[in-house]
Amino acid sequence: MQFLGNGAFGDTWKVGNEAVKVICVDDYPKTRLEREVEGLSRVNSPYVVALHGVEELKLGGQQRPALRFEYIEGGDAEQRLASGGLVSMGSVRGFLRGVLLGVQAIHKAATIHRDIKPANIALRDGRWERPVLLDLGLAKQMDASTITVYPGHIGTMPYMAPEQLEGRRARKAADLWAVGVSVRQLISGRHPFYSEHETYTIDEAFTKLSAGPEALPNECPDDVKQVLDRLTAFVEHERGSSASNLARLASQ
Repeated sequence: MQFLGNGAFGDTWKVGNEAVKVICVDDYPKTRLEREVEGLSRVNSPYVVALHGVEELKLGGQQRPALRFEYIEGGDAEQRLASGGLVSMGSVRGFLRGVLLGVQAIHKAATIHRDIKPANIALRDGRWERPVLLDLGLAKQMDASTITVYPGHIGTMPYMAPEQLEGRRARKAADLWAVGVSVRQLISGRHPFYSEHETYTIDEAFTKLSAGPEALPNECPDDVKQVLDRLTAFVEHERGSSASNLARLASQ
């Protein structure tokens, strides 16, 4: 058994050829667990982590829910970024296409991820061209009632779309925004809107987003630039859909 990391709600371990996420928070909402299971059960895509099953483990005298996933060898994009590794211009189109295909599969399953970020993008076999979306713990089924009370902020603030900062519901466009922010960050090594080590109020963050992202490098392929600029459009409807953005990416 190998420890893989911990999050806000639990720890993840490698057990055999699976990754097991153990929920360690005593008051973790049952509805949130059911939402993650439901979201993943609807999706069948090589670009979204596969859920193998759910069970309970006895730890410290208490029963803890545990989710069993496929184990994806290769680490995640945040780990790569932390070690100074950036997506190359030769790989960026394939990486962006793969993430968009994962988002498209989630959206086709009537689900919104709501927490796309580099830490939730695994790299199968360590390859940028084979991204896999992880962690649907904050996912929302579009055909189900929500446990979120609005206005509210659901997700990870540096990757929240403007409408999320305003406390409005996250829709498909919010996932697309998070893809655009994540990929831009993985190209340059810097967040496209915020300065490192700075703390922002909601109003300050909103102002930063309204000013537009940092320009992409000149060597970035034109079709990739076009898609990333659409994905980080301040206005929701200008971001298009996963399908329309995939259509804009060149085949080679």
